[in-house]
Formats: sequence, structure tokens, C-alpha cells
Amino acid sequence: MTVKRSYSSTKRAAQARETRRSILDAAAELFVGTGYTATTIQAIAEQAGVAVQTVYAVFGNKRELLRQLIESAIVGNEEPLPMTERAETQAIADEPDARRRAALDAAMSRSIIERVAPIVRVATEAAASDPELAAMMDAVRAARRREMTAAARILGGPDGLRTDVEDAAATLYVLYSPAVADMLMGDYGWSTARFEKWLARMMLATVIGDSH
Repeated sequence: MTVKRSYSSTKRAAQARETRRSILDAAAELFVGTGYTATTIQAIAEQAGVAVQTVYAVFGNKRELLRQLIESAIVGNEEPLPMTERAETQAIADEPDARRRAALDAAMSRSIIERVAPIVRVATEAAASDPELAAMMDAVRAARRREMTAAARILGGPDGLRTDVEDAAATLYVLYSPAVADMLMGDYGWSTARFEKWLARMMLATVIGDSH
């Protein structure tokens, strides 16, 4: 009986994750395709193949759905682990060579930016006329800034940092910004490969200590 109950709980948890993922995927497609303001919960529910009340039960409201969509795009999956504890980040922390560490970080960061940039672009545009959404986006950016201190220390590794950790964190906040990616890959027409190599060079030149 205990085994059966455990199996049922595991199955329900898997179904809940699948439902959440379906809603997030539907929201991403609709937000990017038709805009945040024009997208209704009804449309998201229909796209995801769930009831409207299911969307509300899982996310509460459209703003919270957008916030969790951004967070999901940053981490890339549904694993309940912060970025600093994920395998990709650990690989960077464990890499003794500065150039290789910069290359690994640039590859991970470019991948994150590609996932999150379209959603952040939509959210930023909508926030211009939605004070509550603007406040939420301020909170999202503040959370990202807090993560930059740990990111800087991991990237510095055994080489340390070129500047104090606050300056290094601020530099990474700029380098990781989807707005910077939009300017270089959009306005300048850079490829993702060129952008990734630029990120690695900038990390070596401005963040990682010069012992390499």
C-alpha cells in the first residue's frame, strides 16, 4: 500500500510538472507572438490544452506567470536548483584555466540570453504602460543583480578578480544583459558565435584576474 501511494504521488508530481511546462511553453509562444497585453489567460489555457482555472491555480495571475517564465528561461529546465548549484556552473567553478573558464561561462551565458531575451523584450515593452508589471520587472532585475556577486566569484576562480567584487558583479550584469545582446546581434548583425567569443574576451579583459 505504501509503495502504491508513493507511486501515485510521483505520478501526480510528474503530471503537475508537465502541466506547468505546457502552460509556460504556451505563454512564451503567445507573449512573444502577440504581446503580453494582448495575450489572455483564456488564450494561454487553450494553447496549453488546460482549463483556465488550472492556469490560475498554478500561477495565480498573468504577471506571476510571466515572472516564472523568465526564471524558467534563465535556468533552462524545471530542476529546482539555483544557477550556482547547477552542473554547468559547477563545471565553470571547477575549471582551473582562466581562458577555458571564460569560454564555458560565455557559452552558458549566451544560451541563457538566447532563451530569455525575447521574453524580457516583451515584458519591458509591456511594463512601460503597466506600473504593476514594471514593479515586478524591477524585482526581477534586482534578483539578478544579487546573483552577480556569486557569479563573479565563480568566474574569477583561482585567478581572482581584476577589481573588487562589486565592480566585477556590475560588469557581469551588463555583459549578461539581453539588451547588450540585442544591440550586438540585432543592430550590428553579429552571429551568436561571434557574440559568445566577445563575451569570453570581455570576461578575461574586465573580470577575471590577470594572473592568466
